[in-house]
Amino acid sequence: MPLNSNKLGLPGWLILMGALTAIGPVSIDMYLPAFPSIATGLNATHSQVERTLAIYLIGMSVAQLAYGPLADRYGRKPPLYGALSLYIVASAGCAIAPNIEVLTASRLLQAMGGAAGMVISRAVVRDHYDTQEAARALSMLMLIMGVAPILAPLIGGQVLALTGWRGIFVL
Repeated sequence: MPLNSNKLGLPGWLILMGALTAIGPVSIDMYLPAFPSIATGLNATHSQVERTLAIYLIGMSVAQLAYGPLADRYGRKPPLYGALSLYIVASAGCAIAPNIEVLTASRLLQAMGGAAGMVISRAVVRDHYDTQEAARALSMLMLIMGVAPILAPLIGGQVLALTGWRGIFVL
């Protein structure tokens, strides 16, 4: 077995690309069970908390348009590193948000950072494989994207029970 493969025969970089692809969907769904707790904790209405989800979806969709050209122009790593840094800082902003407005703004920035994994991981697959092999690798990424929204609320509910709603953004 090659050093860069796991027991399933998948290269390590492809597993990493799968994890990067899952950041967006996991961040969408993991905090859904915490909506009532967030509303109570920030003294906000349920509709204000629901807007944090809408703003996340808007941020993710707009940011995806930018990462393709950025990754083509500057290479894959610099935009990915910048986006992951933005995602981490924004997640910390979500965790320490003193009010719903800060949470909403932080969710927008978090989405803009998380969108890179969805775009750049596909570009990396296309860089490494030809057409048929790329189709297999992309199907694995789609499988991960399909499973992530199913597992994320379950994990989020457990984290909520253990740490409170702020802990969801630290994980």
